[in-house]
Amino acid sequence: MPVGAPVNRQVVAENRIFATVAEEIRDRHGQPYTYHQVEARSDAVVAVPVLADGRLLVERIYRHPYKRWFHEFPGGGIDPGEDPVAAAARELLEETGHAGAAPRLLQALEVMPGLLRMRLHVVLIEGCRRVAEPQLEAMELLEVEALTRDQAWTIARSEPPSSFLVLGLWAWQG
Repeated sequence: MPVGAPVNRQVVAENRIFATVAEEIRDRHGQPYTYHQVEARSDAVVAVPVLADGRLLVERIYRHPYKRWFHEFPGGGIDPGEDPVAAAARELLEETGHAGAAPRLLQALEVMPGLLRMRLHVVLIEGCRRVAEPQLEAMELLEVEALTRDQAWTIARSEPPSSFLVLGLWAWQG
């Protein structure tokens, strides 16, 4: 049996966003090994929204697992059958009330491949302007801020940052 081929698979817990899974596999010596992983129900997007004046729209958002606020670019899950670029535009509109012109994919990456099966798509949306009121979910506790590139990098370097901020900045600047 090849390395990593599942012998047994058990879904330990699941909800609408992810499942935690335990798989019995064989290690490189052929010995049994229980591998625990998280499998997202969908891939995710991060929108890097740029206003006409070059400032970035960034959210200050409460993240309950850490019991603290983070600065992040808007983002969320991709609906079944939805294109990642369209999902980023939708998330931006829902969370901030902003829209922009010609969104384009900057980067797609695996965020934590040893633990989490989920691809993150980073999408640039330029020329953003407010077109509607945000439509927030119950636990989307956030404030929208317009920051310069330097202000965003200062935040990314001065506090334990969210990957949604850092990866967005890297993909945009890269």
